[in-house]
Amino acid sequence: MNVTKLEKCRVCGNTHIEEVLNLGEQELTGVFPKSKNEKLTSGLLDLYFCPECGLLQLGHSYSLDEMYGDNYGYRSGLNPSMVEHLSSKINMLETMYNLKSGDVVLDIGSNDGTSLNSYKTEGVRRIGMDPTGKKFRQYYNEGVELIPDFFSVKSFSEICDKKVKIVTSISMFYDLESPIDFAKQVNEILADDGIWHLEQSYMPTMLRNNSYDTVCHEHLEYYSLGAIKYIMDVAGLRILDVSTNDINGGSFAITVAKKDSAYKSNSGIINWFLGQEKNLGLDTLKPYLDFAARTVEHRIQLKSLLDSLAKDGKLVCGYGASTKGNVILQYCGITEEEVKVFGEVNPDKFGSFTPSTYIPIDDEEKVRAMKPDYFLVMPWHFRNGILAKEKEYLKSGGHFIFPLPFIDIV
Repeated sequence: MNVTKLEKCRVCGNTHIEEVLNLGEQELTGVFPKSKNEKLTSGLLDLYFCPECGLLQLGHSYSLDEMYGDNYGYRSGLNPSMVEHLSSKINMLETMYNLKSGDVVLDIGSNDGTSLNSYKTEGVRRIGMDPTGKKFRQYYNEGVELIPDFFSVKSFSEICDKKVKIVTSISMFYDLESPIDFAKQVNEILADDGIWHLEQSYMPTMLRNNSYDTVCHEHLEYYSLGAIKYIMDVAGLRILDVSTNDINGGSFAITVAKKDSAYKSNSGIINWFLGQEKNLGLDTLKPYLDFAARTVEHRIQLKSLLDSLAKDGKLVCGYGASTKGNVILQYCGITEEEVKVFGEVNPDKFGSFTPSTYIPIDDEEKVRAMKPDYFLVMPWHFRNGILAKEKEYLKSGGHFIFPLPFIDIV
């Protein structure tokens, strides 16, 4: 597999970039091997800051084929709170931007079709683009078209010659080698009255929540609104609105349109966000180096807790085998010695292992039946939903360990 070291900023081309975080050598965090003998590619997880455009970015790039192959594990439709979030978002967009019969909508990174399945407007042509789409094709509603490929004007134009009214890209704009080129291509297929709605992790929230588990091989960029504005300005697009939410530990959703679009920008909110980012000192190294120091301290504390529980003979199991969780496991050196098995709801992961740390993954029901003393929760950002679902386990004397934003035992 090809691994390329970053020589210049992916957005502005500046060669004077500064390393601010190093999580060490890790096996691909989004891949779940089927056996302990399966060798995965490994590479450094390190972050660099560009003082010119303000982009925080991964210090290496990894070949897409292995990361998004058959072992790719994430599926939106398995998480009820994510289904609700995406459905509400789509229904808001189609109402707000007057979607009507004959319009085209495109979801880039369409995964299992959850977003496209949520459109209610009759007569709309729904198209999804995703290289992992074939694996999840069965979950797409009838009438939804799938292009099982990475987004490009060329691939899209081969099946549709009409401009797009609504483009969505959820949790994927941070996976790009060339964000400006991508934005320019979206501009090219966008209708004059079209909008592009993108949502991804919000870097200032990542810093505040100490969520270093957001840093993985797939995610090349860690965006502030200032960095997004830089990209959109160069690509001939204009930000209309921005909002934050608690999805995936803290995300921000941005709606953009063509620079000369008739839509008005919510300038008051946009300028407030940019001002807040300036006040946080995001154009300096300090917040990133402080984040790195807190990350080291977190590793010491979590490892100490799990070692103590193991010495006391407590049974600790994992709850939810996830890409983000694999970052924590590998960085903290957590293995089967501390966490016996992971309970998981996605049957595709049953019988697999966590990369490098080789903790087995099994059906959540079976793991719960083992009556563990503690569950270490990897999708900690779905805390409220998990606690509501697991009332019986808690009543029986079980406990949950939420590793972030700080270690909390319930």
